[in-house]
Amino acid sequence: MNSRSQFFKKLDIFLLIIFPIFSVLISLTLKSNFLTSILLFYGLPSLWLSLRTPNRVAKTLIFTSLLTPPFGLIVDYIETINHSWFIPQTSFSFRVFGVIPIEDLIWGFFVVYSTIIFYEHFLDKGKHQLVDKRLKFLIWPLFSALTIFLVTLTSNPDIFIFKYAYLWLGLLLVFIPSVTFLSFFPRLISKYIKTASYFFILSLLFELTALQLNQWTFPGNNFIGWVQMFGFKIPLEEFFFFFIMTSIGILSYYEFFDDDRK
Repeated sequence: MNSRSQFFKKLDIFLLIIFPIFSVLISLTLKSNFLTSILLFYGLPSLWLSLRTPNRVAKTLIFTSLLTPPFGLIVDYIETINHSWFIPQTSFSFRVFGVIPIEDLIWGFFVVYSTIIFYEHFLDKGKHQLVDKRLKFLIWPLFSALTIFLVTLTSNPDIFIFKYAYLWLGLLLVFIPSVTFLSFFPRLISKYIKTASYFFILSLLFELTALQLNQWTFPGNNFIGWVQMFGFKIPLEEFFFFFIMTSIGILSYYEFFDDDRK
């Protein structure tokens, strides 16, 4: 590794440590709204890593753009109407289906994008086709599920109201797919842990900042437990699925459907 590469590697690490701290300070000082905090916490690392890894941007962007709309609309609608979380204020004049704030969809996009571009930049050294042929096996189920969701939403929306929605969706969409995938490809576990460690810290700081600024709340009672952190009550499902499992789940879908599983 030459001196230039060593310099940029150190700069990567330095900036990825500074970005979350900077985001906390700016958000709290300016009492930022939800959208601004999203762009600070997730936009800054996404931008920097995109500039550092330009040959991975198109692939990451395509996968993110395909994954996030179906997941974002279905999951956010169900969780919001079941009071798993709620965004009190939005910067936009409407909510999708009268329920979902646009910020949630933007947040989902940046979470997926930043996770994959981080993984691509630091850890993934395999082949990189722009679009893997297996991606169609993700696209069809996702958009079929979205179609079924939209039809059901107009005909029988009450079916989406059920107890412990956060737990069931987290298990079904994140935990079970991730554990299943890693049981077949355990060599990826160390890479996933490295990625998840960074995003655990980033998510924790984002969460605490958002709760301090009342950017979101947890108004429901259908949680299996609570975690007390720095004076805030956080659902156990939030701690496990958001802080720990989200990045692992994203990478599992990415590696299985759009990468080389190496």
